[in-house]
Amino acid sequence: MTRKKTVPAIFQGMAAGLRMFRWVVLVLLVLFLVSGVQKVEPANVGLQLRFGRLVGATPAAQVKQPGLLVALPFPVDRVIQVPVRQEGEVLVQEVWKSLTETTTAKSIDPIMEGYCLTGDNNVVQAQIAVKYRISDPIAFQLWTADPSRILHDAVLSALTQTLCGWRVADALRLQRAAADGLGTNESLAKTVWAAAQKRLDALDCGLMISALEFKEIHPPRHVVAEFQRVQSERIAMETAKREAEGFAAREVPKAQAASNGLVQNALAHESVVKARAAAEFSVFEQLYAEYSKNPALLRQRIYMETLEQVIQNVGRLRFVSPEARVLLSDGEIQP
Repeated sequence: MTRKKTVPAIFQGMAAGLRMFRWVVLVLLVLFLVSGVQKVEPANVGLQLRFGRLVGATPAAQVKQPGLLVALPFPVDRVIQVPVRQEGEVLVQEVWKSLTETTTAKSIDPIMEGYCLTGDNNVVQAQIAVKYRISDPIAFQLWTADPSRILHDAVLSALTQTLCGWRVADALRLQRAAADGLGTNESLAKTVWAAAQKRLDALDCGLMISALEFKEIHPPRHVVAEFQRVQSERIAMETAKREAEGFAAREVPKAQAASNGLVQNALAHESVVKARAAAEFSVFEQLYAEYSKNPALLRQRIYMETLEQVIQNVGRLRFVSPEARVLLSDGEIQP
């Protein structure tokens, strides 16, 4: 009769622990392998880095669209989600100071308070709100250390450079007439926007400005009253100019019409005078021809014709002797 070989209880416990440990390790290994699977949110895109390098042969393939992304576990792969459909905002106010702040100084301290110079050597202060989107997630996430700061500095630089070419009156109105005088007015906000975007494109930082708005733009609070007086005088000048232009628009056509009427009357009078002179000259030529032939006869003829016309115009005719004296009194002839 054989006897069963008994195993000590401690060894049995160790064997059971080893079996349990294998299952735990297996579960942990499975969890580790599936930990690389991530979901890219609808508002984001994903960048998959494998040992620090982008996964994908082309830039389009390197940008993972929203959905389930299968990647290797960390630290082999690292997935970065970039919010390309979200809109960020940056406030530029280094060259701005509120008008409501009180001050005892008579001038601006450039160390404590920012400002911008205009093209006609005036000073303005402005506050700008800039909204932006991510146009290139790779450049934004991997090539740019502080995108918001770069955007802020690009807009500030574009603002100061643009205002150097604008008159203060145009800057305060946020627009000016087109350079050719024919097109629509040039917007200060759009000009700064275009200049800032050009700088961002040159830096290749993956940012696109979606909106740029001047929250405030005004002269320094030290000289606001003076600026307001200048603006009032400028408005009065423009009003007087428009009134003068309106008066000219009304009166010039009237004067032109009167001038044209005078010219037409003068031309008509000229035609009449010329026709009369031509007729009289023709008669004179005929009389002169007859006078050359017989002067005495022509003088007698003219005398008789003139006498006939005079007699026809006389109301009453009285004959007196040559020796009589005739007195005229109230239209009556008295001997």
